[in-house]
Amino acid sequence: MFLRIIRQSLKVRYKRILLAIAAVLMGASVAAALLNVYFSLNDKVGRELKNYGANIVVNPKNNALQLEMDGVNYTPVAERQYLDEAEIYKVKKIFWKYNIVGFNPYLDTVVQVQGQNVTLTGTWFDKEIAVPQEAYKTVAAGMKTVAPWWQVEGNSIAADDRQHVIMGAALAERFRVKPGDNIEFTYNQQRRTMQVAGIVNTGGAEDSQIYANLAVVQELLGLPNKYSQLKVSALITPNDALAKRNPDTMTPKEYERWYCTPYMDSITLQIDEVLKNGQAKPIQQIAQAENKFLAKMNLLMLLVTVMALLAAALGVMTTMTTTVLERRKEIGILKAIGVEIQQVALLFLGEAAAIGLVGGIAGYAAGIGLAKFIGQSVFNAQITPDIQVLPLTIGIAIAVALLGSSLPVWRATRIEPVIVLRGE
Repeated sequence: MFLRIIRQSLKVRYKRILLAIAAVLMGASVAAALLNVYFSLNDKVGRELKNYGANIVVNPKNNALQLEMDGVNYTPVAERQYLDEAEIYKVKKIFWKYNIVGFNPYLDTVVQVQGQNVTLTGTWFDKEIAVPQEAYKTVAAGMKTVAPWWQVEGNSIAADDRQHVIMGAALAERFRVKPGDNIEFTYNQQRRTMQVAGIVNTGGAEDSQIYANLAVVQELLGLPNKYSQLKVSALITPNDALAKRNPDTMTPKEYERWYCTPYMDSITLQIDEVLKNGQAKPIQQIAQAENKFLAKMNLLMLLVTVMALLAAALGVMTTMTTTVLERRKEIGILKAIGVEIQQVALLFLGEAAAIGLVGGIAGYAAGIGLAKFIGQSVFNAQITPDIQVLPLTIGIAIAVALLGSSLPVWRATRIEPVIVLRGE
């Protein structure tokens, strides 16, 4: 009987019910869209932020006091410590290997060009390296993966090219060099002539350096298969209360959760575990910017969702208040024949729950389209619908409908049957 009364009420007042469903649908669609975006946010935004450079740097352990300026190491070669090029692939063997989206080794020294000291940096530009015992077999590495914002006039350098260099824009202007010209440099009485393949313009320290393939600088310094620094681009999760704690003070369960979450510190620890002679550290400026940006994005989405749901609750409240006023005599009759207050309340709350259920399902479907639009327009990426959003959306929609109905239901339970039936 209870369900029959609800069904009949929905049928008779379908126009008002449709308005309430529309209100819930709009709020639920926004919630569903932003929840889908939220579950993909760290990955999508993280990949966008990777365009601004690496966020982790790996240096040799127990390195002596280093003399660095503008990212260039001026410490004598004999006093430096180095890392083994053959172990670089191991950064793709850590627990969060799929969050490592780029890495690149560096080896630099100071050479003389036309009697002036110039930094020569050996690196990879675009290289595929093998990763044993992994499904993907090879991965892309090099400058393109950690500095995709590089603007090169001319050509880049192939992985096995030992005849060309890329020159910084400031140096090219100083020495009046353009792509296709030859450049001669000297190191410890070794004289090399190489052709300028391209000119890089970043607006930073790179504009004052010469870049060659890593093997060229290794040969020049007599350091085969060695490098001095590794830069890594990793997708991270914004720091929360757990991330800020010292892992040594955590319980085993807390430590497991910390280790299995892509926090900056957990990823650097995992890199340290595979590169035994290296010490990974976050590049603080970039890492902090990522954390703050992701946290603000999460907060913004939460506020938008809350405001949409409040608007939906107000829409339901308006509809249910009108319904209660229209049905005052019906409520009076029910109470006069002995129906309890709780049953009257359940009658209206049942209608609200039905509105929330229908609005939640429809809102989830609409939210998928909205999420895809946000993904394409904001992140230029495809947002894949997450099935766990469906029960969350339905639950939120029902809760909003019940919340919006709470005041009208309370008013319904306060109706006095004698007064209503008299027509007063």
